[in-house]
Amino acid sequence: REEDIPEMGDVFVHSLGKESLLFVRMEDGSVRGYFNVCRHRGNRLILSDDGPAFVQKFSCAFHGWTYDLNGQLINVPSKQRFDPKVFADPSCTALKSFRVESFAGWLWYVLDDEAPTLQAYLGPLTERLDAYKMERAQIVDYKTFEFNCNWKTVYDAFNESYHFQSLHPEILAWGSGDAPITLLGIHSYMVNEYGRPGSGYPEQDELNEALNSLLLANGIDPKSFAGKATDVRGAIQDAKRAKQGDTVFPYETLTDSQLTDAYHYAVLPSTHFNLFPEFYVIMRYRPHPSGNPEKMYFDFIMCAPLEDGEATPEYEHRVIQGGAEQVGNVLDWGARNHPAVNQVLDQDVSLVEHVQKGLHSQSFNNFILGSDERRIKHFHRNIDDLIRGCSVQELMESNPVENDAIDHS
Repeated sequence: REEDIPEMGDVFVHSLGKESLLFVRMEDGSVRGYFNVCRHRGNRLILSDDGPAFVQKFSCAFHGWTYDLNGQLINVPSKQRFDPKVFADPSCTALKSFRVESFAGWLWYVLDDEAPTLQAYLGPLTERLDAYKMERAQIVDYKTFEFNCNWKTVYDAFNESYHFQSLHPEILAWGSGDAPITLLGIHSYMVNEYGRPGSGYPEQDELNEALNSLLLANGIDPKSFAGKATDVRGAIQDAKRAKQGDTVFPYETLTDSQLTDAYHYAVLPSTHFNLFPEFYVIMRYRPHPSGNPEKMYFDFIMCAPLEDGEATPEYEHRVIQGGAEQVGNVLDWGARNHPAVNQVLDQDVSLVEHVQKGLHSQSFNNFILGSDERRIKHFHRNIDDLIRGCSVQELMESNPVENDAIDHS
């Protein structure tokens, strides 16, 4: 997040697989990205774990090579003992950098110098994400789960809603597992309607406990509510429309559907945004620093704009071994706790390591995917093309942008 490094010299350390990356706030307010590696012998410059730090310069603890915030080498102990040709080209001794851009309150980075700009890469996602005014939000909670499986196994688990009817049938009391899918070039999204019973739920008229909770959360007394269960979604949309312009939440820039429903965006290669007007969740999937493809980090980051008088949340980021604690007990969303937290997340992640084991069986040849899982097919096809050497630009040009699968009104 931008606010993680507010002042010049503030640094954020972030791991992506084997790489340790540094995000540095510069004097002019911009952010530079450096690989956390001394050019001399490869020692890491900042030795702390992922998270915030502060430097006035980068100094290697091994031999004392020192770099300024611009990444330029400014001191070499006993420099006269080196061949002067080593230092003739400053670019050969400066810290290796990577591209960083800012959007929606987040710092986005790419390690490929030939990659397109962020705006071009996001394409139609830019306008859609902008409607949620994500830059207004702050991190409410951030936890990392370590699983004994490949990162794509967890990504797949959150890339479809086909499993709702079997794994999360309780959701159908207040939400739909029938999620229309739209492929947006290399990215995609699906929409889960929340606020009325799903099509597979046996009772479509009488209010249930989950719907009563949603009504109360939006200032509507269930006892005086005259509608049916199928009317709750529309009533909540009306209640939010009545508040637009007088709240920090971006109701005025969202469609009626976006006021109540979960818009779940997949950003290639390794991020999901699950968006609501009052908060959003980022799910980020990372290869493990050990290099073991059977291990991964799953970052679960909850963000929300703060209402007037609301104190900035204090959260503790920590890494939890998958299965060691229930997800619902680990996450601390406070007043923004949502029915999906305890019901859904524990169930989803409880199976990923079992899936990974099954993938290794000689009896398993390939996925058998239905239309509800076509985001998985889309994702793996694009990943496979990248592995085969397709450039990002070629990938973008070969993936069409579909018309929206739902009416956004």
